[in-house]
Amino acid sequence: MNSSTVGLIVALLRQNETSVIALYDQLSSFDILLLKKRSLVPRVQHYVEVTVPHYTLDDFKSHFRMSRSTYQTTCLRLQPLPEYNQTTGPIPNVEKDVLMFLWFIGNLESIRSMSDRFNVSKSTFHKSMKRTGSALVKLMPDIIKWPSNAAAIDDTARMFSERSQFQNVLGAIDGSHIHITAPKHFHQAYFNRKGFYSIVLLASCDSNLSFNYVWTGNPGSTHDATVLRSSDLFSNCDEKIPQGYYLMGDSAFPLLRWLVTPFRDHGNLSRQQKVFNKTHSKCREVIERAFGLLKCRFRRLFRFEVLDMTVLVNSVLAACVLHNICLTEHDECNLEEPQDTENMPVDNETVARDGHELPGVQMRQQLMQQLLNIQ
Repeated sequence: MNSSTVGLIVALLRQNETSVIALYDQLSSFDILLLKKRSLVPRVQHYVEVTVPHYTLDDFKSHFRMSRSTYQTTCLRLQPLPEYNQTTGPIPNVEKDVLMFLWFIGNLESIRSMSDRFNVSKSTFHKSMKRTGSALVKLMPDIIKWPSNAAAIDDTARMFSERSQFQNVLGAIDGSHIHITAPKHFHQAYFNRKGFYSIVLLASCDSNLSFNYVWTGNPGSTHDATVLRSSDLFSNCDEKIPQGYYLMGDSAFPLLRWLVTPFRDHGNLSRQQKVFNKTHSKCREVIERAFGLLKCRFRRLFRFEVLDMTVLVNSVLAACVLHNICLTEHDECNLEEPQDTENMPVDNETVARDGHELPGVQMRQQLMQQLLNIQ
């Protein structure tokens, strides 16, 4: 209601109270009519029931970022979970839930646009997204597996040794920024050095780009080394990583008994150190490719506009679960992998150097000597 209308009402009020009431009733009816017209904006009818089943295999993968068979496998994995076996109220449709989550995590459309596509309200779409993300996270122990037995450890180390000349590598580890909208609380903590708000995804992968560890939720301003020390990988390192085995990480991380980083290049490296760094980089590049593949397939990871931090964290973890499922199903992402420029470490030499441990220094010297002996 604009100012002229308000003025008219005030003028009439002084003259005839009955006229004012009649005018107000007319204005109210007009507002209600406008609301009804807005509610009649057409949604996409029968998209899931009619349109999606008629997609070709290529069209389905283009829209939902995975093959139809991988989608069906994902639904079968989720079907037994409590979210889809409620004893009270309507039972959610797992097939439609997964389609909606795949569209959400694979595109950058607004919630309004996506809810119209799937012929549901925005609140229903949000509930589905929250439910499916939570359900996928429950699959993590079976999908994102740390090599915990002798056979898995040997297999992981063997595949890395075939890729580089290092023995006993269990993973390559790095951090990547997930772009988010500024949170309502403590937003400055999420503002990273690259000039945008983010949370950090810390992950390790094997030589096949499959994640074997993920951890996320730390604010974007947090140094990679600090994120690592806050993770359960760090607190349980003695249980997870046997003596003599290690991860490969970049110079943002501390040099530890179980984490090997390259020599910092200040222009005075020896030939042996340069050879070590080159071989180390070749071994470590798999995690950068894994992040690139993850964000190539699931574009929402380039920018989240979700303010609920629990939903945000679960969505990122769910994307990592789906990434591994796709690799297990040999479901390749045929799109070009973008260069992930957002997982660059904070070049804070003091933090990294102060975190070095003697066993890590000795491990790196030993690995460098082994390389020289091989060559």
